[in-house]
Amino acid sequence: FVSGIFLPSITTAQFFGYKLMYSKKKVHIPFEVYNNLVVIPIKLNGVVPLSFVVDSGVRSSIITEKLITDILRLPYSRKITVNGPGDYIILEAYVINSVDIVLDGAIGSDQSILVLEEDYLNLRNHLGTEVQGMLGYDIFNRFIVGFDYSRQLMTLHEPKYFKPPRNYAEIPLSIEDTKPYIFAKLQITDTTMVYAKLMVDTGASHALLLNQDSHEDISIPERNFNARIGVGLGGPISGKISMIESIEINKFSFENVFTSFPDPESYPDTIGLIYRNGTIGGELLSRFKVIFDYFNKKIYLKKNPASYRKEFGYNMSGITVIADGEDLN
Repeated sequence: FVSGIFLPSITTAQFFGYKLMYSKKKVHIPFEVYNNLVVIPIKLNGVVPLSFVVDSGVRSSIITEKLITDILRLPYSRKITVNGPGDYIILEAYVINSVDIVLDGAIGSDQSILVLEEDYLNLRNHLGTEVQGMLGYDIFNRFIVGFDYSRQLMTLHEPKYFKPPRNYAEIPLSIEDTKPYIFAKLQITDTTMVYAKLMVDTGASHALLLNQDSHEDISIPERNFNARIGVGLGGPISGKISMIESIEINKFSFENVFTSFPDPESYPDTIGLIYRNGTIGGELLSRFKVIFDYFNKKIYLKKNPASYRKEFGYNMSGITVIADGEDLN
C-alpha cells in the first residue's frame, strides 16, 4: 500500500476539534500492525466500530467503504473529483460534515471526512483484516503523536505538556502541504550518493521509495526486477524493485535496503506536488520508536531493539495473495 496521494482540503474547523478526554496530558492507544501499517479502532459518531490506518501521508480522514455511511444515512454535503495526468479521474468522493470520531481516550468533534465513491484501495483484502478508512493530518496537527511499534502503542500527547524525550535523536522536520519531510543521505551505488528529501509516510508499507526523475543521480541500480510495488488511490502502482547500498538518517544507518522505483505513469502522486525525492515507509519506521512533533518541527527517533538490525526483505515469489469473502476467509 502506497499513500501520499493529493486530496483536496476540507475547509472546516476539523483540525481544532480533537481533544483528550478527562483533561489528560497524554493517552495510549493500542494498535495492530498489518503489512507495516498502523491500524487503530475508532467509533464513528461514538457508536459504529471501525478500524482506520493512521496515515501521515493523507490530508483528510477517509472512509473507504461508502456502504457504511449509506446505511447510517449520513448526509453528503458535496461531491469532489480528483484528476490525474491527462485529466483522467483518479477518484470520486463525497464530503460529510459534523461527524464525531472517537478514539480510545480522545475524541474529534464536528469533523469533516471524505467518503470514497468506490473502495479504490481494497485495504481489507490486501491486509487480510477489516479496515474501513484512514486518519490523516488532523491527528498529527492537533497532537504530538508517538508510535512504539514493539509495544504496539500509539501515544497522543497534549502539546503544551510535552517534553522532548531523552535518548532520542532529534531530527528537523518540515511540514509542507500537510505532509512531513526529512533529509537523508542515500548511497545508491558504490559511486553515487544523494542527499534526499523524503516524505515520512506511516501509511506506506515499503521501507523506501525513490522517484527516479526527481534527481539526476537517482537511477535504478543494475540489479532490479519488475514488480507491482503497491496500491494507491489511483490504482495499482508498477515499477522496479532494487537494493541501494545504504540510507543514513542522523546517526542511524541501514545497509542493503530494498527500494521501490515506481513508473511515473502509474504513480500520479508525483504530479504537481511539493518537490521531493521519495518516501520513507513503515518497513523502515517500524525499526524505531517514532514521535512526530509538528509544533516544534521535529521528529524523534530511538532504536527499536527487537527489529532495528532486522534484514530488509521482499516477497520474491512473484505471487500476491489477497483475502476475500464476507469474513475474509
